Amino acid sequence: MTSFPRHRIVSDVMTTSVHVASPLTPFKLLVRVIEENRISAVPIVDQQGMPLGIVSESDLLMKQRRLELESSHDLLHVRKRRHERAKAAGMVASDLMTSPAMTVPSNTSLSEAARLMQEKNVRRLVVVDPRGRIAGIVSRSDLLQVFLRTDDELRDEITGELIPAVLLSQDDVVGVEVSWNVATLTGEVDRKSDAEILARLTKELDGVVGVVNRLRYRWDDTDSVAPQPASLDRAISA
Repeated sequence: MTSFPRHRIVSDVMTTSVHVASPLTPFKLLVRVIEENRISAVPIVDQQGMPLGIVSESDLLMKQRRLELESSHDLLHVRKRRHERAKAAGMVASDLMTSPAMTVPSNTSLSEAARLMQEKNVRRLVVVDPRGRIAGIVSRSDLLQVFLRTDDELRDEITGELIPAVLLSQDDVVGVEVSWNVATLTGEVDRKSDAEILARLTKELDGVVGVVNRLRYRWDDTDSVAPQPASLDRAISA
């Protein structure tokens, strides 16, 4: 039985070689870890590898603003300013980290990870294994990697996996062209619902930017009155 293409999850794109630190790691060592490894943040973990928080470059840069923060009096944002002053005065990771760390299981879909990043306005998520220990880290750029899939790779997946899983009729003939990750579907299928389902599932494939649906169908199975020939020629864009 033909199966549908598998959607990628964060474990497919995450960075597994993660530089971590303990809550007692000194400020200077955190800076060194970030600079030497060309990363933008360091997860803070306990002795069992459980994420406690994360220290980013922006957290460390609070130190450069300590004189400004100590001398200013912002009556409208008292709590925020108090929090910033504490970070600016921090000397070890536990003082500086944003806690709790934003975590996701390793089997989280890329779309769900993207939604969380946008809703929470974060640049990265800590990935944990089933025991809750750190397994990796996934960034915004990691999630965008899926759109670097080649046109040939996408076309092969549509023709070799998706179409056989959706269309059962031997009379269905579908042509697929992919350019800049935009898929164009042509040809003729048996039912209108087949054309609509195929276009929708093609649009949902990892790495597809948009779909142009030029499929024709022999009868409209969505019409409860009477089936009749028709054509479907419309663009579905992302």
